[in-house]
Amino acid sequence: MADAMRTYSSFFHCLFDQPLPPGRPYGAYSVFRAIDSRDVEQRPAALPHVHDFAVIWDEDHDARIIPVIEEMLMAGILPGVQFLGEHKGQLTIVLAARTYWKIDTEIFARRIERLTRAAPDSWSVRVGMYDHSPGNLRQGHQCDFQSLIGLGEEAEHAFLYTIDTMWNLGTKSWGSIDVPAPPLPSGAFFEPRHRYIMRR
Repeated sequence: MADAMRTYSSFFHCLFDQPLPPGRPYGAYSVFRAIDSRDVEQRPAALPHVHDFAVIWDEDHDARIIPVIEEMLMAGILPGVQFLGEHKGQLTIVLAARTYWKIDTEIFARRIERLTRAAPDSWSVRVGMYDHSPGNLRQGHQCDFQSLIGLGEEAEHAFLYTIDTMWNLGTKSWGSIDVPAPPLPSGAFFEPRHRYIMRR
């Protein structure tokens, strides 16, 4: 029988929980899904959006980050968050590049510093950005991970890019079952994957 998925929160649920590999200082992460009434630019939306993001754990797997994320969700500032991680009292948040350039990141960081009291603790906050455009694993354009893992720029990018590629992180609109899918391109047999549209 498969192990039951760990429950971290009653406000969002865990899609995947990777424990820390034996003898490794990094590699543990969890992927979560939340529903929010804002889009990737944190603007109110007519319909709810599905938001998938990853928490990168250090060796102590400090779950006090979860109440902080709950506060962010209820405050409407979780959309656009791709990765989060806490290490030695430092909370690092990596936003989608589109979100990063649309919001005031200084105000965003100050708000989250206040929300870290839900830990309960007082953590300093760093904000970075991530762009998964084709070819960006080589170029690193609009990618600033703020040493989320502390592995060095290339290894960090590769690790986070792999998680993003496997789990299609980000904020997605919902393609309702009663709304027809776009027609297939000429000669195609399967419906193409739309990264920012989720369908049943």
